[in-house]
Amino acid sequence: MRMMSHPLRNALAFVALCLPSVVHADDDAARNLVDRVREAAPKVTFVAKGTLTSDRGWVRELELYHKHMGNDIDASYMEVTAPLDLKDTRFLVFDHKTGRDEQWIFVPQAKRAIQVGQQTRKQAFLGSEFSNGDLVQPDLNDFTYRFIGEEDVLGRHCKLVEVVPKTPADEMYSKSILAIDPNDLLVIRGQFYDDSGKLLKTLTIAKYDKVEGNWTPQSQEMRDAQDSHWSKLELSDIKYNAQIPDETFAKSYLTR
Repeated sequence: MRMMSHPLRNALAFVALCLPSVVHADDDAARNLVDRVREAAPKVTFVAKGTLTSDRGWVRELELYHKHMGNDIDASYMEVTAPLDLKDTRFLVFDHKTGRDEQWIFVPQAKRAIQVGQQTRKQAFLGSEFSNGDLVQPDLNDFTYRFIGEEDVLGRHCKLVEVVPKTPADEMYSKSILAIDPNDLLVIRGQFYDDSGKLLKTLTIAKYDKVEGNWTPQSQEMRDAQDSHWSKLELSDIKYNAQIPDETFAKSYLTR
């Protein structure tokens, strides 16, 4: 499971794991905590600028737009503004509260928008350690949950929630472990595991600030545990309750 879609809510952030067949009371409580984290995310529109950097020295600049469209759908539009060779690459995401999300990418060189399929979800987002699939939050009903402990992470006392896909073949990660601050209902860290059960990468939300009363992940880092490379996404110029035309989230807007 990923927790990256509100201001890339995730985000980035971004969460998947293994569970015994017998469901215990704590498992219901763990699922409830994840539900509360999702529900706590602001339901208002926002615009922001994003800067994606890497230990390899490159920089990508983006404009981000997000709007709750009703019918339990959150829409996100992203457009690359620099560097020149990636300029005008565009992403459109429809996050459904239940059911499969939709993702579309417009590649300027191809001059067409393509829908993101299962294999494309696993590919790197603009060459970073984030994957295209990390941009969305899956249906919470597709996973099982349990508490596995507590830990202090970046100065916050967190509950650790293990999340496992019910159908592993349909998901990017074999399991995830989320460190959640139960007081502010924030994901502070996500650890994601490959098909062999080895740690694949770690998402850390290094900086949360309240912007216009809304907790906002202003700096998040994804680090590959197997090759030590990292990418960082930072947000700036964040404005909530922005006026965004609905046409921004139409598929035709990608190819305008």
